[in-house]
Amino acid sequence: MEESDELWVARALQDPQAYEELVRRYQSRLYNLACRLTGDQEEAQDLAQEALIRAYNALARFRQGERFSPWIYKIATNLCINYLRRRRFQVPLDEEAPFVDGALTPEQALEREETRVTVQEAILTLPDQYRAVVLLRHQQELSYSDIASALGLPLGTVKTHLFRAREMLNKILSQELGKIAPTRPEGGKTNG
Repeated sequence: MEESDELWVARALQDPQAYEELVRRYQSRLYNLACRLTGDQEEAQDLAQEALIRAYNALARFRQGERFSPWIYKIATNLCINYLRRRRFQVPLDEEAPFVDGALTPEQALEREETRVTVQEAILTLPDQYRAVVLLRHQQELSYSDIASALGLPLGTVKTHLFRAREMLNKILSQELGKIAPTRPEGGKTNG
């Protein structure tokens, strides 16, 4: 059984080498979050690294009994939002290779990739606070309460931001894709 992040935090407070395990666990997650928030791969690397450094420097302020992941996501998200405020321009999308599934025809794979790019472009047009909530919920799969903790927002505000972001995405995607995207996850599940 894998040891908890919180146990590694306690170890890192005693032995700085133990922090390497937390870096291993979160480096790519923070990079992916920063990349999706900023749309800039190079800047995302710097932001993820900065988040890890800031978290390390603030480990003594980490509250025992809380979860580590919302805490470090809050640091990373705040860094990204501050970066976006300084750089008020739209950045290009990352150049990911198209998703190819052996069961898809080349035309289906191309259509799936075009849809992914359209969705990513739509997410980049959202206001910063909405984009952060959408990515933490759907990419990082955080619960609503963890998102509230990560962003320092009341739970109701997180739900409102997510609802409004989904409405905005639905409007954009219905125009771009010619079909209506669902505003709720399948099954209508809203609790996090």
